[in-house]
Amino acid sequence: MKLDNKLDNKHFPTTKHSKAYWLPRVFRPVIRGAEAPNYCVRLSYGNVQRSLSLQTPNRDQAAQIARDWFVYLSANGWSAFDAKYRNPEQPRLPSSPDSIKTTGVTVGDFLAAVRNESDLAHKTFDDYARCLRFIVSEIRAIAKQRTRHDCRNGGHKAWLKAVNAMPLEELSSDKIRAWKRLYIARAGHDELARRRYTVSCNSYLRRARALFSKRKVLDKLRSVKIPAVLPFDGVELEPRTDTKFYGAGVEPFALLRAAVDELADDHVEELKAFLLAITLGLRRREIDLLEWPSFDFVAGTLRIMPTKWYQLKTNESASELPVENEILQLFANWRTRATSEFVLESNRVPKSVSYQTYRCEETFQSLLEWLRSKGVQGNKPLHALRKLYGSALADQFGLHMASSGLRHADLRTTSAFYLDRRVKVTPGFGSALSGAEVLGMPAADESARKR
Repeated sequence: MKLDNKLDNKHFPTTKHSKAYWLPRVFRPVIRGAEAPNYCVRLSYGNVQRSLSLQTPNRDQAAQIARDWFVYLSANGWSAFDAKYRNPEQPRLPSSPDSIKTTGVTVGDFLAAVRNESDLAHKTFDDYARCLRFIVSEIRAIAKQRTRHDCRNGGHKAWLKAVNAMPLEELSSDKIRAWKRLYIARAGHDELARRRYTVSCNSYLRRARALFSKRKVLDKLRSVKIPAVLPFDGVELEPRTDTKFYGAGVEPFALLRAAVDELADDHVEELKAFLLAITLGLRRREIDLLEWPSFDFVAGTLRIMPTKWYQLKTNESASELPVENEILQLFANWRTRATSEFVLESNRVPKSVSYQTYRCEETFQSLLEWLRSKGVQGNKPLHALRKLYGSALADQFGLHMASSGLRHADLRTTSAFYLDRRVKVTPGFGSALSGAEVLGMPAADESARKR
């Protein structure tokens, strides 16, 4: 490409896992003497090279799509790539940006346009789209809960096709509000269950609604025209329930000692994951893909940073965490016996895919069973260890230090989940009872004299 020679490649990272790498490599092909409207990219795998249309005239978006396609192709090959990205049953965008679909826009048309034309990262889009499709399928009672997960027998494909075929204008705010009431009503009179359903409902609404963001999505769409009244206009979240963390049903120090006693011999990988979660507050995916160079055994720190396999949840997730000496010594010993660059050993290789997958899934499942056997409460026992870490920091050093250790983007996130118990404040009414007899009990001063 002539464009490659005009750009100074030293300004672009050499890794193909970077969007910047693909910026000078996407191109508009010349067809019959005219430049095509959409960008293309050449990808190669297993001695097979193809030129693929990226279905967008936006260079920056084309580079992001090219990067995502390369990562998936490298990990899975052409067959899986074709099934995921070149499936003829998937909704397609009009080939020309001048061809705008103004009537009969379906949910599938809208989602295809958002994926290819908005500023949302593909992984973020997939999460939001999953929530919107779930709400749509619930509103229209499309298939049963288990059927939509049936990928082997075609149940998921049929469910997806039915959801994508729904006209977008039929998705009204009244229907969404009715769905919200019915969804939470499933909890019945169980207040704990009602709290869980409310949190889940708000999560679905918040993420699905983000697909209709004016700045990041709607202003970028060129291939479809959506209704003037948006589906989520006027739909409010349910009042927030108490989200404070009051413990996981176990005493953390006793749980730590039990883990060392019971897991150190035959379940070393489970112990590693346990310690990374409870003593450093790492998330499951951070544990799964943590590499040994992240440890600085001289300085006694652990660096949380992006790698070729892992993209940080937020910019604030990058940090350098101090590691207590006792914990550091354990990992230093394990480092001498390591057989790969990853801290947790596994026979599986990591994959850069849009869906959630873990190379150490067997280790995590084994650890979850052990945690539940020890009485750790909640739907996510492994994540409860991170919360025990944050709670311990808040108890000893306050919310600011807890927020820093947990690597939250906003202190309000920390204060929403954790309590600052350092200062015990009471109204002082007890002083009114000093020296007085209460309910037949002797006065405090008199009982003290008798002793």
